[in-house]
Amino acid sequence: MLRPDRSSNRPAGASLNTSHDQKRNMKLIYSTLAAALAVLAPVTAAAQQPATGRPAVPAAQRPSAASPTAPPNTGVIADGKIAIIDTEAFADPKTGITQLVSAFEIVNREFKPRSDELQKLRAQYEQLGKDIEATRNLEDQKARNAKMEQAEALKKDIERKTQDAQSAYQKRLREATEPVYKDISPALQAFARQRGVNVIFDVSKLGEVMFIINDSVDLTRAFITDYNQRNPVTATPAKQ
Repeated sequence: MLRPDRSSNRPAGASLNTSHDQKRNMKLIYSTLAAALAVLAPVTAAAQQPATGRPAVPAAQRPSAASPTAPPNTGVIADGKIAIIDTEAFADPKTGITQLVSAFEIVNREFKPRSDELQKLRAQYEQLGKDIEATRNLEDQKARNAKMEQAEALKKDIERKTQDAQSAYQKRLREATEPVYKDISPALQAFARQRGVNVIFDVSKLGEVMFIINDSVDLTRAFITDYNQRNPVTATPAKQ
């Protein structure tokens, strides 16, 4: 999977976790793209062409603070001059940075026709697999062999169109989100300096390595709120 290049102008100790952001918000398109490839395995197996797969690795989870008396998160950092940020939350459809969420939504709408086309091709491929399996024990294998050839040709078509869609989606997503990410970096630096913060850790990259004791060091929600207030979303026409 291609990954967009990001601006090198980022705060020391903190980085924008673009890959995680994209994964969360590309569900609409990538769920179809991934399914289009995944469905090839059982149909191919029905045609006595076994396929192998690799199980997905679950994402690491960050342990939550257990203290019931933790102070509310106001964006005001306690002594220590160290804070945390969860860049994965920037692209949350409901509570994320609205300009970033809007960019993802625009790109997803643009690629919906390709997604719909792949879903139709996948349905055709699945039906061919059922037909092939149903004729496995028939003496006359001519019709079955014809369907196997048809399934193989359709498989290649799905793979090619899926790869093309993934490549085009990544390129368009980079075009749509890169300006926002470039603006987020200096905005986060300024936000942290105003609060006397010297170091920011991106917990979305650290996973279980970091255990948060006091949630008041978490700048995420306060920064997102501040950024959205300073940078409201304006209507942007979808790319034709």
